[in-house]
Amino acid sequence: MITVVLPTRDSAARLVHVLPLLVPAAVDGLVKAVVFADAGSTDATLAIAEDSGARVVQAAGDAGARLAAGCAAARSAWILALGEDLMLPDAWRTPVEAHLAGGGGKPAFIAAPGPLGLAGRPLAVLASGEAITAAGGFKAGGDPLKALLGRLRPRAVRLRI
Repeated sequence: MITVVLPTRDSAARLVHVLPLLVPAAVDGLVKAVVFADAGSTDATLAIAEDSGARVVQAAGDAGARLAAGCAAARSAWILALGEDLMLPDAWRTPVEAHLAGGGGKPAFIAAPGPLGLAGRPLAVLASGEAITAAGGFKAGGDPLKALLGRLRPRAVRLRI
């Protein structure tokens, strides 16, 4: 159902926290593929990708350039793109499944908790490949998740975690 795109560069220490969150969703068929969009990692990142069965796409540049390359390699209709810090809340799966089951097709995002219950910085963007392309895709420079969300709004909805 979804491809998870991870912009990696010497990310082994962060991967040990996010990949275990994806495994149950992969077993159940929600996550069909994981793409590491990698910028020349020299640590254990590529070995982790191989061990996990993830696809690796070599992509130079910042997180935006890597996310663009990873999305281009995605084969699922829906993409869950994470930021360079590779953070995903433990309870990410329930709101993502509910959103996809709703059939609205709207882009969505998962945000870090902010003050007063408001959304903090975006951690991940969930959107169809078509919506990402129509919004101009990920671009180099700045915060690529925030920039894409700015182009997807007002259609993008926040998933409550």
